[in-house]
Amino acid sequence: MNELKTTFSSGCSSCGLQRICFPTGLMRTDIMRLDSIVERTPKVTKGQYLYKAGQTFETLFAIKAGAVKAFNITQQGEEQILGFYLPGDVIGMDGLQDLMHQCNVVALESTTVCLLPFDQLERLALQIPALNHQLLCLMSRGLNDGRIHSEILSKRNADQRVAYFVWYLSRRFLSRGYKHTEFRFGVLHREVAMFLGLTPETFSRILSKLMELNIVAWRRKDIQILDMAALARLADEKVLSLPDVLDVKQA
Repeated sequence: MNELKTTFSSGCSSCGLQRICFPTGLMRTDIMRLDSIVERTPKVTKGQYLYKAGQTFETLFAIKAGAVKAFNITQQGEEQILGFYLPGDVIGMDGLQDLMHQCNVVALESTTVCLLPFDQLERLALQIPALNHQLLCLMSRGLNDGRIHSEILSKRNADQRVAYFVWYLSRRFLSRGYKHTEFRFGVLHREVAMFLGLTPETFSRILSKLMELNIVAWRRKDIQILDMAALARLADEKVLSLPDVLDVKQA
């Protein structure tokens, strides 16, 4: 993954990911008040859980560096991957309704997070209307993530699923100010295949096809998009211009 724009020791007011976590509408004084309730933690190691299904909901987690995945275990004992989250994503809203987390979230690599105690965040949001709006936006993002995943599985064939996943991942990196045509994604191929409802063999076959066509090169954890226009066509999406992408709020 590309180098972060700020160090982990920076506060909300100087964080380069501020626009993604709480994008717009907060005055500098509001951001300083938000910064005062944020708890910064040591790095979470690969394989360490941020939280588990059934755990009491108390905190939101803002990812500052690294990557995590959310998943559940089915009654048959199989892993069901719900999503992958990158720097700038805020997770944990799944526990809000019942005050209990509904899924597991584990670090896929060395990861740093900011903790947002929800009781303090909620009280602060009552005093800062723009912050309250941002919390509603976070809830909307979670719903949109679920919708996008459902549409990938129900409305696209296997080739389109892989192409759309890479295209959408590229858009997410671009919205964070990173290189979006060449980046590192610390997730195993088999986990992406599982997320897309494909077998590892089918996923590998499609990747080989994309590489033969000089559209995408994906070796281990390094992804390079060689032909964005062709990728967008295969994903059944229009090619977005830079201003268009930067205006899109991360789902």
